[in-house]
Amino acid sequence: MAQRIWIVQHDESPDNTVLGVFDDETAADRFAKEVQDRWTNGVLIASHEIGYRYDAGSYRFGP
Repeated sequence: MAQRIWIVQHDESPDNTVLGVFDDETAADRFAKEVQDRWTNGVLIASHEIGYRYDAGSYRFGP
């Protein structure tokens, strides 16, 4: 089963440094607000579904 996660990162370095990974949007937002002043352009929050795998020529979510 796919699960949604939220990633907090900044884009002021070539590798878009990940600052934190959260399973709760509220926690990600709280953290982003806490650290955003440390970078000139602030931070980004993105959500992604995880839990997919390549299986017999197709992609699917789940174990």
